[in-house]
Amino acid sequence: MKTVSEPWSFAQSTLDRLQSVRDRIEPSDPSLRDWFETYWGRHRLRFAADVEMVCEYVEPGGRILEYGSTPPVVTGALAESGFQVSGLDLAPERFAESIEHLGLDVRKSNVETEPAPFEDDRFDAVVFNEIFEHLRIDPIFTLEEVRRVLKPGGKLFLSTPNLRSLRGVRNLLLHNQGYASSAGIYAQYEKLRTLGHMGHVREYTTHEVADFLTRVGFHVETAVFRGGHGRGATGVVEKLLPSLRPFFSLIAVKTSGAGG
Repeated sequence: MKTVSEPWSFAQSTLDRLQSVRDRIEPSDPSLRDWFETYWGRHRLRFAADVEMVCEYVEPGGRILEYGSTPPVVTGALAESGFQVSGLDLAPERFAESIEHLGLDVRKSNVETEPAPFEDDRFDAVVFNEIFEHLRIDPIFTLEEVRRVLKPGGKLFLSTPNLRSLRGVRNLLLHNQGYASSAGIYAQYEKLRTLGHMGHVREYTTHEVADFLTRVGFHVETAVFRGGHGRGATGVVEKLLPSLRPFFSLIAVKTSGAGG
């Protein structure tokens, strides 16, 4: 498995496209407006990395399935980048008007318990970013469905917090808490009530997730260490030692043999 680090900056055209999509998105439930603003502010650069990674590895016009399509910022940006994009989300009604306004195909699905509503071997790529750490029922089933709908040789882009990051190690040693990006077990489960989806069940290392994907039936090609754009000593260390960044992406391909 090759390891690389994401760039420290992103193309202005990517940032502009994301901002244009974001400007046309509002939650259907006004109570989610503050959450959406905070989420956009914290994840804007991650969204840029998501879009640029797909554009680098997937042919223009390719079919893409995105898991977790609300808020539909990346979904919209990928569609406007020329891809044929479909999305799945537990509660797309949270952004129903924006999804319709952007002309997106986002379908309601509980991906932990329901098969993906698509035929086998349909998509050139699946975007599964910041979802894995939220799975609490049967991640094997969910990723087997991801594999089923991918074409042979299709790409999986999976990102998740890096437990073995500088922040994760610091929180474990100094604060007796096992997380890299989202603390508080109660707060994570409370999101089922306040946001309609689970928070982080737990966070993982690159080895754990790569091993999991291999057993499901993927070949993991690349680990991309991401984030860590902050200032101060933490930002300096994360820039110099990419494996200590707070997030990572795995780029994997669907193998020809069965998983398991």
